[in-house]
Amino acid sequence: MYIKLNNQEIYYQKLGSGKDLIMLHGWKQDVSTFHNVAEVLKKHFTLWLIDLPGFGRSEAPKKDFTVSDYAEIIKDFILDKKLKWPNLLGHSVGGNIAIKFASENGELIDKLILESSSGIRPKKTFFRFVLYVNAKVFKYLVPNFFNIKLKVRRWLYWKLESDYLNAGFLKNTLTNILDEDLSNVLGRIKNNTFIIWGENDEQVKLKYGRMIYKLIPNSRIEILENTGHFPHTGNPKMFLYWVIDFLS
Repeated sequence: MYIKLNNQEIYYQKLGSGKDLIMLHGWKQDVSTFHNVAEVLKKHFTLWLIDLPGFGRSEAPKKDFTVSDYAEIIKDFILDKKLKWPNLLGHSVGGNIAIKFASENGELIDKLILESSSGIRPKKTFFRFVLYVNAKVFKYLVPNFFNIKLKVRRWLYWKLESDYLNAGFLKNTLTNILDEDLSNVLGRIKNNTFIIWGENDEQVKLKYGRMIYKLIPNSRIEILENTGHFPHTGNPKMFLYWVIDFLS
């Protein structure tokens, strides 16, 4: 199904019945990332799976989006559908959006779930500065013999915890998202918050999950063993157990 919000065509799916649960996917994902767990969750909740602008079947952003722009889409979606205090779950970059939304419009939702959520900007260090400079040097000054330049740049951006090279037409949007540090708004979140993280997450390290837990007053955290950045696909059994337990 489609809905027009802020002059953007947004694709979404509605599944199941029960209390409303909005689910926001991460970077380079779409609604299908949740389909494996949706088969169980839809027996307990009315699921609203949303393709964020620029992903899946939703229209590409008509400008370079910020976290606030994405959060505004979610606010408009809730108001348009007349949802009464839905629960909100955000994975990875979807967690950024959920954090921003809850910090500014927490009265519109009930409970908040952050799954492997980004949002805290890594501290500026000399090591990160060197990585960034080398990424730019390799772009402009080093010939791409045997595709070595691209491989090195990918490794450098991976060390910088950035997907910039693969962002395509959303590069400026990704830059906007990564440049915004949400640590200063986490303390404003009043909603009961559940944080779920994989202990082996290499994309958003566990240390950031622990920081989010410390900064949100009414929060708890569960760390899944032998699980990476996608608990809902990497460890669906425990993901479902904790999500259903928390929301019930």
